[in-house]
Amino acid sequence: MNDSNRTGRELFYGTKVVITGDQVDSSKSALIVMNHRCRLDWMFYWMVHLRTGRLGNEKIIMRGDLKNMVGFGWCMQNVMYFFLQRRWDLDHIYLDRMLNYFIDINYPLQLFIFPEGTNMCKRGKSKSDSFAEKNGLPIYQYVLHPHVKGFNYLVQKLRGKVIDSIHDVTIGYPKNLCYGEKDLITGNFPLEIHVHFKSYKISDIPIDSDSLDEWCKKIWLEKEERLKKFYENGEFIGEPVHYNDKSSLYKYNSIMGLVNLFWATFLLTCVYSLWWCSFARWYSVLMVIFYVFVSFFGGVDKLQLYLHDKIKNKQNLQ
Repeated sequence: MNDSNRTGRELFYGTKVVITGDQVDSSKSALIVMNHRCRLDWMFYWMVHLRTGRLGNEKIIMRGDLKNMVGFGWCMQNVMYFFLQRRWDLDHIYLDRMLNYFIDINYPLQLFIFPEGTNMCKRGKSKSDSFAEKNGLPIYQYVLHPHVKGFNYLVQKLRGKVIDSIHDVTIGYPKNLCYGEKDLITGNFPLEIHVHFKSYKISDIPIDSDSLDEWCKKIWLEKEERLKKFYENGEFIGEPVHYNDKSSLYKYNSIMGLVNLFWATFLLTCVYSLWWCSFARWYSVLMVIFYVFVSFFGGVDKLQLYLHDKIKNKQNLQ
């Protein structure tokens, strides 16, 4: 198989991206489900999603504590990522409000979730194995057992509204693994990122809840088998996805070049302004105070939901 048709290299660190499986229709809104091998899978997937879909429309369901990370967490609040407390009595109310918001504005959603709930660390693996033993399920070696309740809720809520398909994504790292933020700082990026796609039309997904639960468990069993063969062979079995022809690579590299130019210019401007301009220093202090204050009351995402609900209720009364 021609390797040049299957791979693309990122501008920094020389990471090779390999995509196989179904060709994804980027014009369709989708629910994206992926196994969670390491803490930074969602970030590495950006490299893939920039090729296969509308990265600007991607919204990720994440742990609630991440929203309060200084700077980075505040940015994720602004772009309306989903932040869960891992308490269903609270999370399903919050999810309902967030999903209604995107339904109301008819947003072309690319909703990204990890049904496993956590990455495949020792603690996560132990909890998954205990769950399997208690429920008479097989012990997985390459994935964790999925939490089907949240997945079921999302599909039922979004079916026929802002979701056209479900992308079953399997990610693997054959060369080395970047476990967390410390690895990013030290430059320990994966040498290769392999991603396999299976895409399903939402009309082909089971309708009743029990069948939908079983469908999710079935695709996770398939992931386990797929990853077993992947780590034996060093690659996924499947046809290459041609996102790396010359025109696509030119477009991708052009976008990456412009993004890097923007951020380099932006950061240099910020440093220069903070050093020489008192207004910039006071503005930065006020923004920090604003985000700390708003985060204390739930975050910018909750503020956006509050304003949206107020406007919607006002319009309904007219």
